[in-house]
Amino acid sequence: MSNNDFPKCVVVDANFLIALISSGTLEDDMIRIQHFLDSAEKAKARIVIPMPAVAEYLVGADIAGLETFAKLEKKAYILAASFDRAAAFECAQLDRAALGTKDKKDGIDAPWQKIKIDRQIIATGKVHGATLVISADEGVRTNARRVGMDAKTIQELEFPESAKQTKLEFPPQKP
Repeated sequence: MSNNDFPKCVVVDANFLIALISSGTLEDDMIRIQHFLDSAEKAKARIVIPMPAVAEYLVGADIAGLETFAKLEKKAYILAASFDRAAAFECAQLDRAALGTKDKKDGIDAPWQKIKIDRQIIATGKVHGATLVISADEGVRTNARRVGMDAKTIQELEFPESAKQTKLEFPPQKP
């Protein structure tokens, strides 16, 4: 994805933040995340981290996780976004659309509290103009698609050419 193709605004959720700070994140995923962050900065894009996602992240974050978030938040292209009046209005639109189907969960098989948080994350991103969400959570991605956002997992992010290894062929050695 070139800088011209990079979305102007992307929303991420708690599992993105967890992957960013976790020592258990696969090396390829860390490369994708770092390339994504570098690309966002170069493209002068904005990455929105909704406060409901921050709350989920902080539940399991240790001191190192808190420090990582504080450093991330200081970057000019990162916006730690409040769930404000405009986001509440957008969230209500998602809820209202679901009620129109006579199923407040809108076919999502998850606890109601989780569905509400997922909708708050998407509503916050939408208010700030996000056109893409990065999330491992199917509920978050489903809600994003319902409001016209693209949705990707970390594994679907671009893997930079510079990190791809080429296989070297060695001639057989003589004994």
